[in-house]
Amino acid sequence: MSGYLITLEGIDGSGKSTAAEHISRLLRESAGERRIVLTAEPTTGEAGRILRDEMARSPDEDTAATAARRMEELFLFMADHADHLARTVMPSLEEGAIVISDRYSDSTAAYQGVTLGGVVTDPISWIQNIFRPWDIIPDKTLLFLLDPEEALKRMRSRPGRDKFERLEFLRAVDGNFRRMASMEPDRFVLIDATQDERSVAAEATTALLDLVG
Repeated sequence: MSGYLITLEGIDGSGKSTAAEHISRLLRESAGERRIVLTAEPTTGEAGRILRDEMARSPDEDTAATAARRMEELFLFMADHADHLARTVMPSLEEGAIVISDRYSDSTAAYQGVTLGGVVTDPISWIQNIFRPWDIIPDKTLLFLLDPEEALKRMRSRPGRDKFERLEFLRAVDGNFRRMASMEPDRFVLIDATQDERSVAAEATTALLDLVG
């Protein structure tokens, strides 16, 4: 494929969604005639809509059905990701576009890697092994790093909060992201998300110019 796939990852509240808009604008100024495709997961497709409803529910209670529900959620994320690849990512890359995705399969591994703790052994590796045969590996992944407590403070003004926005949960997800980045240092670029949004976007864009310039 002649395009480039750039993914933005990080815990909720790290500012990556805001940065995605700035990055896409800055890249348009330096990418010549290449098309910029800004997309996100969960998508607006059927699986994505079901996921959004699921994430808005109350946290799981510790019942006999909890493991099954968490597994169901994992495969909804995977179904949505597969649809995203087929409908948006792959066609755009084949046309030579620069695809910027706000969340990707790494988010599924990081977040569901926490929810499936105690359900499967080494859940991050287990999830990654399911993705591996059919997923597309990003050319670069920008990981926005912010202390989970600060991230929660940023999210307090949101009109709605989902079940993933709990401090202990976000700390575990943050640890998963950092572990994944340490395993693939050539792909992951660590971004200091404590800066103001313009500085964050500038740092992120600079990290991409050698790739797409």
